[in-house]
Amino acid sequence: MVFIAATLFATWAMAAEAVLVHDIAPPHPRYRHFYEMVADVASKTSGMLTIAMNPGGKILYPGQASLDAVRSGRVPLTFVNSAFLQSIHPSLGFINLPFTVTDETMMKPGVAEGVIKLVQTYLEPKGLQVLGLMRGADTIFVFKKHQVRRPEDLKGLKIRVAGPGVYQEIVRSFDAEPSVIPAIEMGSALERGVIEGMITSPGGWGKNVLDAPNGSLVPGLLFYTYFFIADKSWLNALPTEQRQALIEAARTKVTERWRDMQQDDLQLISTLVAKGATYWSVPAEGMALWKERVEGVTRKFENAYPEVIQQYRAIATR
Repeated sequence: MVFIAATLFATWAMAAEAVLVHDIAPPHPRYRHFYEMVADVASKTSGMLTIAMNPGGKILYPGQASLDAVRSGRVPLTFVNSAFLQSIHPSLGFINLPFTVTDETMMKPGVAEGVIKLVQTYLEPKGLQVLGLMRGADTIFVFKKHQVRRPEDLKGLKIRVAGPGVYQEIVRSFDAEPSVIPAIEMGSALERGVIEGMITSPGGWGKNVLDAPNGSLVPGLLFYTYFFIADKSWLNALPTEQRQALIEAARTKVTERWRDMQQDDLQLISTLVAKGATYWSVPAEGMALWKERVEGVTRKFENAYPEVIQQYRAIATR
């Protein structure tokens, strides 16, 4: 009996619960994929490794806070908007450049994996491990009163962006004023007049559509990506079976779900329009005006970090 009790205790002691933090509030279309990843890890490890997302389901870790939580060792896992990777190295802003990430490019075989490996070269020295690359969104301009059709329509407006760096530079190129505001604070910022509009995902629009019913898409202008990042020392300390289960779940339930996530967003937009929202997308013949306005953002970045641009282009043109 003592032997059996000791064995059960040893088995239980090997079980682990990993805390995963991020700033994506429910109900968001990405939650389906989160839950499937969590379930997959638990299933493949027979419950020996479980993942708790934003413990209690109420506390979100906006942007930099989620990355800092992993870097400080307080939690082992995060999904973080790529804008905040620039705090690790400014060259990582390459992934946020206008008209750089597209659905067509990222769904080509090997491209997402190549980007993960490229980003990992910068995160490795910081004790971090990239586990997955998630489609955030081809983002939308949303406003309460304004309707965006041309670059000039943004002039002088105060617009929310999700993070610092390249996102801000893109907004400034239209003579607009960017404000970095976490997603959970967008609605109150709009209500208080701190901002006049937002750049956000379809999921973010869905939570604020009553206050900001006018949506406009400039395809590829500002594409959100999220990286699934682990504390490398914590990851390496996991038993092999648990570590491989997590790595595999990140690949199959996150990185390889790009097309599914695209379809989720398209479906949500259709639902919002059916309920009365206004949605407009820049047609192909109108894109030149938008690309011309942000050329300086890309050129400045390329001059500062030519190596990473060359590496990304080699990956994207495979």
